[in-house]
Amino acid sequence: MKSVILIQYILKAAIRDRLLLGVSLLLVMAVCMSMFMGSAAVSEQDQFAAVFAAGSIRLLNAIGLTLFIVFFIRRCFEMRDIEFMLSRPIGRLKLVLTYSAGFSVIAALLALLSGLCVIALSPHMFSEGHILWTLSLIVENIIIANVALFFSMILTSAASCAFACLGYYVLARMSAELLGVVSSGKYIFDSHWLELALQTISALMLPRLDLLTQTSWLVYGLEDTVGLAFVLSQGAIYSALAICAALLDMRYRQF
Repeated sequence: MKSVILIQYILKAAIRDRLLLGVSLLLVMAVCMSMFMGSAAVSEQDQFAAVFAAGSIRLLNAIGLTLFIVFFIRRCFEMRDIEFMLSRPIGRLKLVLTYSAGFSVIAALLALLSGLCVIALSPHMFSEGHILWTLSLIVENIIIANVALFFSMILTSAASCAFACLGYYVLARMSAELLGVVSSGKYIFDSHWLELALQTISALMLPRLDLLTQTSWLVYGLEDTVGLAFVLSQGAIYSALAICAALLDMRYRQF
């Protein structure tokens, strides 16, 4: 019961901070800009508009979620809301899991809203690719939400948290390039074992966001290389990893 109340509190905070309203306005602007840019294309105007809108909407989701979660958690620490809640019989484990659940709900809502915007932009192009794109965006948003929760727990500066989250997102989008460096056999440091270990660890710690939420699905449909199982496994593995790291930090934090 206490967890449900805390999730409702997080949702009310998102409404109070105008997160949904602000992101909705940005989504409308992204769709309008995509339609404008698409009208200037010589051919395949609908496809160009859909791809442009999907790419910009994906970035807006990551930035909006990161900023909301970072400033929400840091405000809870500064106002000592977390210390007050821990004084109640809720426990540190349940507190972190409840925060994760609340942020995941907000992430899923934003992704669903974004998917509807992309579908509304070109309803005649609707296919299974749009469904997988929306589900993949839900998974990506949940990963980013839990990563933002983790960085907000371990860093004391809101700006540092935001930069760390966005840097993680950018590196995750570059996973293919990092893996390419690992497989190329070229090394920068004198010890190739050290470099291989660093590159492998970094590759394993980063989700394959370059394979999620692909705009090509909206135009060419689904591919055999990436399916629903891969998308869900990425979300489960890296969300659990971020939650466990946040739980570990909360477990040994002294208030």
